[in-house]
Amino acid sequence: MKIALLGGTGDLGKGLALRLAKLGYEVLVGSRSDEKGKKLASEYSQIAGVEIKGFDNATASELCDIAILTIPWEYAFDTAAQLKEKLKGKIVVSPLVPMKKEKGYFDYVRLPEGSAAEKVASILESKVVSTFHSVPAERFADLNQKVDWDLPMCGDDKEAKETIAEIARKMGFRPLDAGPLKVSSLLESLTPLIINIAVKNKMHDLTIKFI
Repeated sequence: MKIALLGGTGDLGKGLALRLAKLGYEVLVGSRSDEKGKKLASEYSQIAGVEIKGFDNATASELCDIAILTIPWEYAFDTAAQLKEKLKGKIVVSPLVPMKKEKGYFDYVRLPEGSAAEKVASILESKVVSTFHSVPAERFADLNQKVDWDLPMCGDDKEAKETIAEIARKMGFRPLDAGPLKVSSLLESLTPLIINIAVKNKMHDLTIKFI
């Protein structure tokens, strides 16, 4: 199975690339330029000890079976629109979190569509699954860190959601069905909540676990 990380930067993109590649998935790192995609892929390959391929976003989207939008939310929607035809009918994962920094805290930005995932779905003719918002990205990018965290996810396509859940299980997560795509704002708003708790209580790289 070919999984594209569109953007592929930041700790979340890095962690996904490393962990998916080590599990045997064919990982394609996409970027705005083919050169940058190949550079990132080379860096990740050296860390993972497994070949990871790099391309521009368009090529990665065309080649993949599943795409994960590891792009800052402000740029993700334009990117999705540009890649609409190449992602048509495929599973697209949205870990996007619209948020803004206020004085001393972060706040969730509710979009007119309801959530970032719903906006992505309104742009693409794809099977959108909303998840990975609560992943502590820096810890996740460290392969010495064991993953045993809960991972809520939303989506309307049952098969697509189970496909992503199975991939998540292999990485060590406990995937939890949180409902249809229209409640994705509940998942997205977890991120600023977690960050605010971490900052205010001098904690670092928090995540969630339901017990």
